[in-house]
Amino acid sequence: MAWVGVVDGKCLPVHWFTGSVNSDAYLEMLQTVVWPAMKARATRHQYWFQQDGAPPHVTAPVMDFLHSKFGGRVISRNSEHRWPPYSPDLSCLDFCFWSLVTAQIVRSEPQTLEQLKELVEDFARNMDEEQLRKMARHTRRRAELCRSEGGGHFEHLL
Repeated sequence: MAWVGVVDGKCLPVHWFTGSVNSDAYLEMLQTVVWPAMKARATRHQYWFQQDGAPPHVTAPVMDFLHSKFGGRVISRNSEHRWPPYSPDLSCLDFCFWSLVTAQIVRSEPQTLEQLKELVEDFARNMDEEQLRKMARHTRRRAELCRSEGGGHFEHLL
């Protein structure tokens, strides 16, 4: 399982989970990978943290950590700004980034797990800043459409 985030038109380092992603593993990643990388790359305050409602993402320790770093700027299940249940992909990583990575994987045909990881990491590291910013801007439009559709499917409106 891989995790990647976007801040200021740059991908954060790809984090590879080994084994199951449980609350402890997710929290450790947030504390030791995500937060330090965000602090190093962030150019302003008042960032929002968006995640889906996967069970490891919404445990009390995880949500406490996120609220300690982002205040009320957390979009997730069990937060003030709730992630719509059963909604289509709203995150630019879900609706665009991983599709682009998958296409690159198909073109490159990595032969080993290490080659696959290297390909994904290189892709994230070299992603065009303007393309990432455009993807992030498009997230707001997708969220607005999802809200207008009551949390349901909206892709037909794009």
